[in-house]
Amino acid sequence: MQLTIKHPFLCLPVVSHPKDTRVLKLFDGEKLLLCVYFPFGEAAADNGTYSYEYLSPLPVSEWMGRTLTLSAEFPAGFEDAVTQTDELPVSSEVHPAVHFTANAGWINDPNGLVYDNGTYHLYYQHNPFGVNWNNMSWGHATSTDLLHWTRLPVAMLPDEEGTIFSGCGLTNEHRDEIQAAADSNLYRSLPKDALLFFYTAAGGSHDSACSEGKDYTQHTAYSTDHGLTLQKLPGAVVPFLKTDNRDPKVYWHEKSKAFIMSLYLKGTEYAILRSTDMLHWEITQQLTFETANECPDLRPISAPDGTEKWIFYTASSEYFIGDFDGFRFTNYSAGKRASYTEIAYAGQTYNNAPDRIVLIQWLRTQNPERLYTGMLTLPRELELIKQDGEWILAQHPVHEWFDAKKAANTLFHAADATSCQAELTSPAAVGIDVSLGSTVKVSFSILGNVCAYDATTGIFTCADKATQLPAGLTELHLIADRGILELSAKQDTVIAYWELPDDRPCGTITVNADTPICAEAWTVQ
Repeated sequence: MQLTIKHPFLCLPVVSHPKDTRVLKLFDGEKLLLCVYFPFGEAAADNGTYSYEYLSPLPVSEWMGRTLTLSAEFPAGFEDAVTQTDELPVSSEVHPAVHFTANAGWINDPNGLVYDNGTYHLYYQHNPFGVNWNNMSWGHATSTDLLHWTRLPVAMLPDEEGTIFSGCGLTNEHRDEIQAAADSNLYRSLPKDALLFFYTAAGGSHDSACSEGKDYTQHTAYSTDHGLTLQKLPGAVVPFLKTDNRDPKVYWHEKSKAFIMSLYLKGTEYAILRSTDMLHWEITQQLTFETANECPDLRPISAPDGTEKWIFYTASSEYFIGDFDGFRFTNYSAGKRASYTEIAYAGQTYNNAPDRIVLIQWLRTQNPERLYTGMLTLPRELELIKQDGEWILAQHPVHEWFDAKKAANTLFHAADATSCQAELTSPAAVGIDVSLGSTVKVSFSILGNVCAYDATTGIFTCADKATQLPAGLTELHLIADRGILELSAKQDTVIAYWELPDDRPCGTITVNADTPICAEAWTVQ
């Protein structure tokens, strides 16, 4: 299929329940631009139209005026459904208000989280071509308030080195401290406001259509237009180490004047690597955490009294507290879980966020009957606090959430009541705060979803699932947002998430208790 590019986006018709999946390639002459597993639907009947659920836009402005070749075994009618547009297609679905989702398609791990000149960049694992995991790419969105996101064109797509697995982003602000290597060092020649990215090229992964026989290796990319377009650099900066090595997270370590990379190896094994030029990396430590897995994030974290420790955060939301000298992490704690439920996974913190540590995690939601699969958590600010003589991670909703609350629409506010009720008449995120006092049992009906907490046992029941929380919690803070419920308590050291089976955008909010409580509910749109 020959296509002369006349518009910035080449849109391919996607079905969510394909008849079969075939390899699709896009060429510029003999140069391979794209190679993915593509879901195809039923062939169109004679003179009929090809049926599909959404259009997946490929950014092609770089090839404006050129003729590209789209190659696959197309079902009848597919070629007629391919189109070009000037703007990104927008889904007609009602999405969550403050929990990021793709316009359409699958998402998982947040990637490349970096703050740049007033903008929070969110890259994320994304399959633009279906609602299931496949064809790992980096999607992209930006925000100025961490609540509302602007979706942007996909930033990196699979290539012959593999699919684009998880990685990180950072600014080039330490350019002048990068040591010149024997060979040319591109990073020193880039401007200080360039953005740098590390990612895993997942060669040979079963979601990769064109990298058979390749290994997982760590690669780099950069941007000189404030993250809008990413330029991949050839070759691996960290070669193959072990079977599953992936998920690089890089920071500048000021005290030892070097870049530090934490990297997942395999099983429960991790490595810490170090570089002074960003080109040559040396392993300085290998670690094993028996119950942790994937996506390491090693960084300093402060307590309110100014005490600084280092946290080693992992995908399973298990974290470890210790010290770090630029070479080795000294662990002082048993692993602690940052969440009481298992739906949150693969968290990553922002690089360069001013005066705070901001964490976003993937929510492993199913989102049945939606054209998107997967959500991201409300961003939370991290700090260490002491509880019972131990350092514990607190995860506070970002201050922008509380800023939005000040201007929010109040649904109800009761200082001494056993029952409160209100109607949500337009789609919005709903915050619910309750102070229990001596109350033993409190229940919630949230847009058709029934939840309850028993302070005697600590059991929180939601969507017919019972979760063991600490008993005797005196305050509960809930955030409900089109199919997801977040709970925090005990100075935000108790965190839990549930997917709500009923994701209706509007309806009734009710709180009932066995004795009078203080309850407040409000909306954020």
